[in-house]
Amino acid sequence: MAAGKVPGSKELMQMDLYGLLGIEADAGQREIKKAYRQKALTCHPDKNPDNPRAAELFHQLSQALEILTDGAARAAYDKLRKAKEAAAKRTQQLDDKRKKVKLDLEAREREAQARVTEEEEVLVAQTLEQEVNLVWNAKLIHMGIVCSRYPSLGK
Repeated sequence: MAAGKVPGSKELMQMDLYGLLGIEADAGQREIKKAYRQKALTCHPDKNPDNPRAAELFHQLSQALEILTDGAARAAYDKLRKAKEAAAKRTQQLDDKRKKVKLDLEAREREAQARVTEEEEVLVAQTLEQEVNLVWNAKLIHMGIVCSRYPSLGK
């Protein structure tokens, strides 16, 4: 590797180099080189002239090999990879908390709506009863039926 130059681009650092080579993260140098050779044979541009992506994939494999066989570059890549995994885990935990808060809020809103609905039903029932009483009283007065049982109706 050239002095001071980190191989690859940001896109390469965003990739799963171990997955690209089809190996585990704890693979040794021999396993890395063996996996590289096997993958490189299948996607070499000379063997796949009609696949425009073959050259790009071959180049990515070469860069992955360079990073994973250089101790310092591999350590930096592994550190970056672990930080991304931790960030993804934190995001998932936050998403779970947000989901719980949302569900709790929706449940409280349903309870409040149910209370309002009950209160409205009671209010409607009371209003209806008052209106029925008024209509009934007006009808009795209109008919001139006032008896001693209902002295207030005659007033």
